[in-house]
Amino acid sequence: MSDWLYRLAHAPDGIAALTAVGALAALWTGYSGLRRARHIEDVPTARVRSAPQGYVELTGTAHAMEGEPIIAPLSNTVCCWYRYRVEHRDGSRWDLVESGSSDGIFLLRDETGECVVDPEGAEVTSSHTRSWASDGSGFGGLPVHARLPSLGRTADLVVGVGGKVLEALGGAGQYRYTEAVILDGDPLYAIGEFHSLSAGDQAASIRDMTGAILREWKRQPETLRERFDLDRDGAIDPEEWDRARAAAEREASAEYAASLQRAHVHTLRRPADRRYFLLSNLEEFSLLRRYRWRKRLGLGIFVLLAAAFAMMLSTRI
Repeated sequence: MSDWLYRLAHAPDGIAALTAVGALAALWTGYSGLRRARHIEDVPTARVRSAPQGYVELTGTAHAMEGEPIIAPLSNTVCCWYRYRVEHRDGSRWDLVESGSSDGIFLLRDETGECVVDPEGAEVTSSHTRSWASDGSGFGGLPVHARLPSLGRTADLVVGVGGKVLEALGGAGQYRYTEAVILDGDPLYAIGEFHSLSAGDQAASIRDMTGAILREWKRQPETLRERFDLDRDGAIDPEEWDRARAAAEREASAEYAASLQRAHVHTLRRPADRRYFLLSNLEEFSLLRRYRWRKRLGLGIFVLLAAAFAMMLSTRI
C-alpha cells in the first residue's frame, strides 16, 4: 500500500466523520440535481391559453405588473424579482448580516396570453447574479444588473470575475453583497402549479348559463319545437326536453370557454404537494445542463468520498 493510501486509511476519527458527512452531502447534491433534471425533462411545455389546471411547465418572458415597482434593495435595480444577501467579514469567515427575497407578483407572458407568477417558495436561478464588496453599507448602490447591449453576456462575465479578483487580492472590504434579479423582459422558464381563478366556479357558471339559455328558448316556443320536436306532434316530450337541455349545456360550455379566452386570470404558484417550484431566466436547455452537472459532480464526489470512508472504516473493524 502506498504511503498516501496508508495515511488515508489511518486518518483520525474526526477526518473519517467529516468524510462520511461530505459523502452524504455530495449524494444529496447529486440526487437533487437528478430529480430536478428529470422534472424538467418529464413535464411537457404548455402555453398559457391552453395550459391544463395543475402542475405545468411554461416558457415566456418576465414582465413587471403595473403599480408599485419591485426594486432590489442593494443595487436599486427595478426588476421583477430579487434575492439579496449581506455578509460581514470576521477574520477569515463571513457572517450573515441580512438576507431576503421579493415576494411580489409579476407576469409570465407568451404568445397566447399571460400568467401571474407568485414567487413565494420558488427555487429561483438567475443569470443576473452579482457579488461585490466594500467598507460601507452597500445599500442603494448602482444598478449593477443593467444590461449592456454592446457586450451582452461578456459584460456579465467581466463584472463577475472582476469582483472575485478584487476579493482574492484583499480589496474586498468588510462587507460582501450578493444580489440576483430577474429583469423585465428576461426570458422566463417556470414549473409550478397552474390555476385559473374562475376554474372552481366552472360547473356553477355552466349550470347557470344553461338555465338562462333554456329560459330564452322557452320564450321562443316555435323555434324550440322546430329544433327539438322530432316526432312533430306539436309538443316537447321528456326525451326531447333532455335533448334540448343537452344542446343548451353544449352551447353554454362553448360560450363559457370563449369568455375565458377573452378575460381570464391565470396564476402560477408553489404546488401544495411539495413538488418543485422552479423559476429561471435561463433557457430550458441551460437550466437542464446545470442540473445535470450538479448530478454528475455530486455523485462523482460521493463515490470518491464513500470509497475513502470505506477504506478508513476497514482499518477500524
